[in-house]
Amino acid sequence: MFDFSSLNRPSGASRPTNPVEIFRNAPALAESPNDLWQGQSKALEQWNLARDKKDVLISLHTGAGKSLVGLLIAQSLVNEGTARVLYLCGTNDLVTQTSREVTNKLGFPHSTRMGGSFSNELYITGQGFCLTNYQALFNSRSVFKRDNRPEAIIFDDAHVAEKIIRDCYTLKISSDDHAQLFARLVELIRPHFVAIGRADYYHNVISGGSVHRVVLVPPPAMLALSKEQNLLGILREHGLYEGETAYALQHLADHLHVCPMFISRSSIEIAPAFLPSKRIDYLTDPAVRRVYLSATLTSEVDFCRAFGKRPSLKIEPESDAGMGERMIILTESSRLTEAGVGNVKPARVAAYLAGSNKLLITTSSYAAAEKYREIASPPPQRQFTEALDAFRKSTSPGAFVLVGRVDGIDLPHATCRVMLADGLPTGFSLYESYLFDFLEMRNSFAAKLANRITQMFGRTNRGRNDYSAIFAVDPQLVSWLMTPRNLAHLPDLLRRQLLLGKSMVQQFTIQDITTFPALVNQMVSRDPNWLAYYTDSVRGLDVTEEQRLQAADNDQLLTEAALAEADFGAFIWDGNSQAARMALGEIVDRVVVADRRLAGWYNIQIGMTYELEGDTEAAAKQYSEAKSRTNHTLALPIPQSTQSAAQEQKPRNLLHSRLLEIFINDVRIQNDHFAKYERRISPLFDQSRSASEHEEALRTLGELVGFQATRPEQESDTNSTLDVLWLSPSASKCILVELKSKKRQDSVVNAADVGQAYNHLQWVSQSHGESQILGLIIVAALPKKSPEAAPSEIMWASDTSRFKALFEDTMQMLRSLQRMAPLDRYAEMTAVCARAEWQPDAIFERLRGIRLRDT
Repeated sequence: MFDFSSLNRPSGASRPTNPVEIFRNAPALAESPNDLWQGQSKALEQWNLARDKKDVLISLHTGAGKSLVGLLIAQSLVNEGTARVLYLCGTNDLVTQTSREVTNKLGFPHSTRMGGSFSNELYITGQGFCLTNYQALFNSRSVFKRDNRPEAIIFDDAHVAEKIIRDCYTLKISSDDHAQLFARLVELIRPHFVAIGRADYYHNVISGGSVHRVVLVPPPAMLALSKEQNLLGILREHGLYEGETAYALQHLADHLHVCPMFISRSSIEIAPAFLPSKRIDYLTDPAVRRVYLSATLTSEVDFCRAFGKRPSLKIEPESDAGMGERMIILTESSRLTEAGVGNVKPARVAAYLAGSNKLLITTSSYAAAEKYREIASPPPQRQFTEALDAFRKSTSPGAFVLVGRVDGIDLPHATCRVMLADGLPTGFSLYESYLFDFLEMRNSFAAKLANRITQMFGRTNRGRNDYSAIFAVDPQLVSWLMTPRNLAHLPDLLRRQLLLGKSMVQQFTIQDITTFPALVNQMVSRDPNWLAYYTDSVRGLDVTEEQRLQAADNDQLLTEAALAEADFGAFIWDGNSQAARMALGEIVDRVVVADRRLAGWYNIQIGMTYELEGDTEAAAKQYSEAKSRTNHTLALPIPQSTQSAAQEQKPRNLLHSRLLEIFINDVRIQNDHFAKYERRISPLFDQSRSASEHEEALRTLGELVGFQATRPEQESDTNSTLDVLWLSPSASKCILVELKSKKRQDSVVNAADVGQAYNHLQWVSQSHGESQILGLIIVAALPKKSPEAAPSEIMWASDTSRFKALFEDTMQMLRSLQRMAPLDRYAEMTAVCARAEWQPDAIFERLRGIRLRDT
């Protein structure tokens, strides 16, 4: 055998640094790609021109080969002479998979770091880049320090980095692994819930007897537990500085008092409210070049939450790579039948699909995976890679269950063409469950879920010439995917494919699961009629421009909020509670337009900063604001000022409750309430403000005048597109409002608008059947129906001037009450709430305008 390694090389030879040239010079191996795709070439060329920039984001479609781009950049940096280049993958499985691709496709010398050791010396000596996982870099005992410190980092799958980095900063205490510690902490916390009158609520959550799975420990309780009862000492005493828990604990040890604690029936988690990304050295060091590889991002919110900044440069080349064909069938399980018989279980759906196909089943938890046990079970973690490889290579029908993974698993072409998606990809931590399930932060999670669903649907569809069928029957997932405001966050083609699938389900009435295999077979066998229907129809479907623009407006505001969160996380990590409070204080009242539940979460954190300074009354007022914005069952302290004559008053209705809430405080706080409502409602009368600001202002006006006011399109899990609903539980009456105030002044209410209005009326009748619908008001500058429109008699046309008059009268009433002596004021408040002009019927009469059919 000839030893080529012993031969001399030309002394003047230099290694190329242009990544495209590096690809062309790579050795020809059995699996080497013939050429770069157009999107890959464009991305590499643009990066090479800006290679000295510190934070570059490269975004390509799922399946468009972003990992190859990242590997060529890594080798380019090595060739340039960058001392240590690190390439991060999401898991060890992906490290192994990526290393195999480097070896078999590119032939680059490289190192891996897994299981606590390097595979060779190439990274340490600067002769090759190192593949490792995110945890290896972000754990508190990282080996990548001092002499091993990287000078460049490639973040593969940067779109999921926030979850992975957050995991590194989350201390998890399981009742199985740490039974004594779990029980001890549960009992130490109990008195704090007793003190605020919520002992039963706490007991029910931790015993599993509540509809709520997770409870937040009140910030003053966390402060007392940390400072007075030596939480860190307790954790040390129970051995949490040993084993896996030590990695997160060392991050949190000096900051436990400012971290929220979440408790469920079987576990406890402690984690920062917002990642201290600006205090993570690898993310801020100006000497480190960072390249982020991501699937196509429709939003920068999660990127900013993970890395604490926007990228200095975004590279998003146009490319059709990764834009494969999908048949997506969404039918809620309650509507399914099996040969005409209802009550179909998801396992039966899986059985039919796996009977003649290779089927990937995705679930968000192992508990959810249990329902498929008769079909397939998720492999043990230590056998995951082997089991997945066996499924890839198999040519026989069968199923593979993937739990809690939405990225990094590639099953292209014939390796798997059918997926059953079960449940929304959320709730991966107690933190996430609390924010999404309890606080119901639907809008702030929309971009995150859209990103995860895009990745999830990309597991079985990896390129332009790939095709697959995706089924979803879980009610929560189907509802999310049918909601236009959510669709607006998805990539263009996927959004259209979902709407195409919705049209198919409606036209074919697809609900009998015995027909599913034949449907899949037609798609897989490339039925000409299916191909013609897909080609002719997919480009003609989309959500409205208004919905896309509103999603973009909300996303811009949420991105700004994410940067404020990063500032808060940094300042609170420094111990600077005042600066942290200012960071969120500047955005909290503005972000309510995009997601008022998120604003409520901010109020809780602002309250915590007051607790740190000993101002418990100011903290409690923030908690009160949080309750009004999120969920009134929040277990948090209440302001002491409520212990007044006003508290003895029993609210007669929501208007009375609102007045009591305002006037239980002194004059200064009363004026703050007045200013708050003026600030939040005035955008309704300003045409320069966004549609989202108009909707939130209108919702707030309804809240002020005594309605239970919501924005169904923005806040509910239904597929309703209604802008604002004013509901009076005491009177069992409601008013629907649809805002068209952003339309041109000469625009008309057309047949589509009226059809949408009928849908709104039907939705409210089904969702709030106990309430009488007073009417639906369409608010526009000059409302006028088009000739073909056929509105009902309870559809009305109005303009904002009527709402402005109501607002001005309400503020005048509040100031009149303020001028009264307290005891007189309480009697007058009771009288006001009983007067005819403040009842739902009278309010509707003054707002409704004229019947739409008469315009």
